[in-house]
Amino acid sequence: MHSGLQAAATRQEWLPAAMQMARRLGIECVPVPVDRPARCDTPDVLLLVSDEGVSLQATGKKAPGPVRVDWVNGRSGHRRRQGGAELLVKAIGLARTSRPLRILDATAGLGEDALVLAGFDCELMLFERSPVMAELLADGMTRAAEEPALSARLARMQLERGDAASWLEKHPAAVDVVYLDPMFPEKRNSAAVRKEMQLARAVVGDDEDAAALLTTGLAAARHRVVVKRPRRAEPLPGPAPSISIEGRSSRFDVYSRQALP
Repeated sequence: MHSGLQAAATRQEWLPAAMQMARRLGIECVPVPVDRPARCDTPDVLLLVSDEGVSLQATGKKAPGPVRVDWVNGRSGHRRRQGGAELLVKAIGLARTSRPLRILDATAGLGEDALVLAGFDCELMLFERSPVMAELLADGMTRAAEEPALSARLARMQLERGDAASWLEKHPAAVDVVYLDPMFPEKRNSAAVRKEMQLARAVVGDDEDAAALLTTGLAAARHRVVVKRPRRAEPLPGPAPSISIEGRSSRFDVYSRQALP
């Protein structure tokens, strides 16, 4: 966890919730509104609680706005309505199967890809080992479940706080597909990186065990493992992908074990 992280309540009525969250995460709670985070020198990142939900807020000069999991009105909501992520759907193999798949998202992050896959009647297990990211995701899922257009998707999604590798080792062949979206290598031009990813990196850091997680996933998935990578990045160390599906900025490396039913 980032050493400068603190929780802050933006309104007094949200102070109890912020204090409870701070205790769960083992971080300090600032019991006053933070109206101008751009003027804060420390900490580097605040975890805010408000009537809009839980969000991450960078501080300092030129800090971007807060980041929250908003599947109703935010970027993910637009993506859901526009029916994007065709490459992801193809990589998972949804066009090649006649039944809903059970998918384990081992690096859930903000849950955007899981939301898309849940729209295809897939059963999703979302693993997030960063306590801070898990708080953001749990808050967003709770609010999205109250939206009639999303309630059916949320009913097919289960959030697990912890390490996916440990679960996979204990439950071989329990899922059809293991999906990995490890933190991308840091770009030199950080301005080209979405603010969500900038803040996630500040909190989570690099997923240095991504190759080991791929090995675990290959031993556990019944049908395939799918890894999201930057388009020009090398595949993860280990066996070569069966196929790669490229987009403009990223690609999906598919490691097939056996054909989907």
